[in-house]
Amino acid sequence: HKEEVYSCDQCDFVSKFFINLKKHKRNMHEKARFPCDQCDYVAKQYLSLKTHKEKDHEGVRYPCDQCDFIAKEYRILKVHKESKHEGVTYPCDQCDFIAKYFSNLKQHKKN
Repeated sequence: HKEEVYSCDQCDFVSKFFINLKKHKRNMHEKARFPCDQCDYVAKQYLSLKTHKEKDHEGVRYPCDQCDFIAKEYRILKVHKESKHEGVTYPCDQCDFIAKYFSNLKQHKKN
């Protein structure tokens, strides 16, 4: 019994699930755009527009419950708490470098 796969006809994207292919095509090829009604920002996905409006126009903030840090986005607060309060680190698998943030590890590996 062979599993069915769904391939994008415009690039190399492949998925086991049709819904993933549908989302991929909408986000990557159909140029779906969600313009902000308050500024010139245009998002590719609705959730990105929602996050933009919350942080840039509605003043939504996410304060750390362990220090005075305040983030504009929940994901930034999560990264802050992991690195500053939970001791999460990202070691390089090719040398002794250890990063506090995953983005720093990615940059390190590029160099």
